Amino acid sequence: MSDSRKALGAKGERLAEKYLKRKGFKPVSRNLRNKAGEIDLLMWDGEELVVVEVRSVQIEGSVMASERIPISKRRQVTRVAKHLLAELSDPLPVVRFDVCIVVMQPTPTVTHFVNAFSPDE
Repeated sequence: MSDSRKALGAKGERLAEKYLKRKGFKPVSRNLRNKAGEIDLLMWDGEELVVVEVRSVQIEGSVMASERIPISKRRQVTRVAKHLLAELSDPLPVVRFDVCIVVMQPTPTVTHFVNAFSPDE
């Protein structure tokens, strides 16, 4: 991945986290890595633990937001979350998978998709 793409992703994650915090979410971790991969943002929304996948683009294109997170990426994020949950003690929290699409131009905007996918997909 190029340095400019990494910078775009990092900026998008910061914008998404700021947006979600304004909505009342409480941050747990950013760029959480384990042997299964990485979770962009991990946050609390009330009693739910929310795994947030962030996609950042310079300019909105013709690809629908739902197509930005391919099934392979959804499976990888789910694997990371399962490993994370295995490390937690009982009682396990309710876990939800959200997606934030961050479009940088003309003005940065965040679109938040609640419960965007399930671990059973």
